Amino acid sequence: EGLFLVEIEDVNTGEIIEEPGRRGKMIITAFDRIAQPCVRFDSKDIIEWADYNCACGRTYRIAKGGVVGRADDITKVKGVLLAPSAIEEVVRSFKELSDEFEVTVTKKGDIDDIALKIEIKPENEGQKDAILNRLKDELRVKTNLGYKIEVHPFGTLPRYDVKAKRFKDLRDKH
Repeated sequence: EGLFLVEIEDVNTGEIIEEPGRRGKMIITAFDRIAQPCVRFDSKDIIEWADYNCACGRTYRIAKGGVVGRADDITKVKGVLLAPSAIEEVVRSFKELSDEFEVTVTKKGDIDDIALKIEIKPENEGQKDAILNRLKDELRVKTNLGYKIEVHPFGTLPRYDVKAKRFKDLRDKH
C-alpha cells in the first residue's frame, strides 16, 4: 500500500467498496510511476477485503482469499455475482469427485436456477450423501448460491479442454 492505492469497485454501480464481505473489481493506482502514470487501472480481478489483519502486525488491507475471479468471466445469478472459476475451485478440491463437471444456468419465470453436474469416483459411491452435503455447504460459502446437484456415473460427463464450455448460461438475454 505504500506504492499503490488499491480500491475495490462495485461491478454494477462503480461505487468504491470499503467494508469487508463485498466483492468487486480491483482498481490500482501506482504512486511510483512518473513517465507513464498508472491511474485507476482496472485489473478486472475480483477480490474482497478481509475482516482481519495480518498476523505479523502490519495494518495493510488484505484481499480475502486473493483473486477469486475475473470481471470478464463474471455473470449475475440470483442477484449474486458468480465467477465460474469459484465453482471449479470447489469441485476440484474434493478428492472424492472427478475433475469433470458442468454448470447450467436457466431461468424459470423470474427465478434463476443453477444446476451442477458432477461425477463421484466409484470408490466413494458409499459416501455419496455426505459428499453432496459437504459440496453444497462449500459451494454456498464460496459463491453465496444454492445449487441443484446432479450426480452422473463416473466417466459419463463430457471431457472439456476449455473451461468456458463447462459453464452454460441458457437464460434468455432479452
